[in-house]
Amino acid sequence: MRIGIGGASGFVGKHLADYLTRHNHSVIPVGRGLLREESFQELVEIIEDCDILINLSGATVNQCWTRAHKKEIYNSRIETTARLVCAIKSARKKPKLMISTSAVGYYPSIGAYDEQNKVEAKGFLASLCRSWEAEALKCPSDTRLVIMRLGVVLALDGGALQQMVLPLLHTKISAVLGSGKQDFPWIAVQDVCRAVAFFIHHEEANGVYNLVAPQQITQKYLAQVLAKAYRAWGTLAIPSFLFRCIFGERSSMLLEGQRVRPSRLLEAGFEYEVSTIEQLFDS
Repeated sequence: MRIGIGGASGFVGKHLADYLTRHNHSVIPVGRGLLREESFQELVEIIEDCDILINLSGATVNQCWTRAHKKEIYNSRIETTARLVCAIKSARKKPKLMISTSAVGYYPSIGAYDEQNKVEAKGFLASLCRSWEAEALKCPSDTRLVIMRLGVVLALDGGALQQMVLPLLHTKISAVLGSGKQDFPWIAVQDVCRAVAFFIHHEEANGVYNLVAPQQITQKYLAQVLAKAYRAWGTLAIPSFLFRCIFGERSSMLLEGQRVRPSRLLEAGFEYEVSTIEQLFDS
């Protein structure tokens, strides 16, 4: 199949493009240049040539949440999704499937949730996710829509895990953030790729899916696993107030988490390659 990917140059996008190429699909990168207003007709023509469109676009949230950066984070998701949906509506030949991204930041940090829970969490990330999904839901009905609410995507070769491991390698100490009791919803990058393939080949799949591992862990548990995997001397608790002083509002990403279950994936029969955090380091 011919598969267009917005955000193909990002961490997840590179892994996914490689995975799909190895499985005999043709990947068409949908770069930022195509998302400009003056390139709209070219974008429509690209989409007309795609059987599937995958939207992974979005500026990193791991930056200072100044007003300007918040606007960049917001526009890179909401405006990009809106433009892709508009292009699908304008296309004479529409993709069979659109897979769009969201995040588990959609859910509150207190309680346990799956896709059946209709919740209104507060904060920047929750508001971002709601607006992001609202634009994707405007996709025309003759294009099947899947929305992936991603947990923290982990891989040994970079991304979020690399950012966690670098300080550990220098200090030989694994950091527990605040109390460490906050949930840490995660998924291995290979299971993200395999879930995308699952959605492609299971035409009954539609709507929202939580893309998290079935194993629910806390940040403290993750710190302990990292300490063992990288032979650290031990763990050290970093007080919450220190993160709030340094990172301000963005500290909520580190000090709060969501307890999320991938109910719909499990019910659909999806089998994880990496179902526990320990397996990630054994792979």
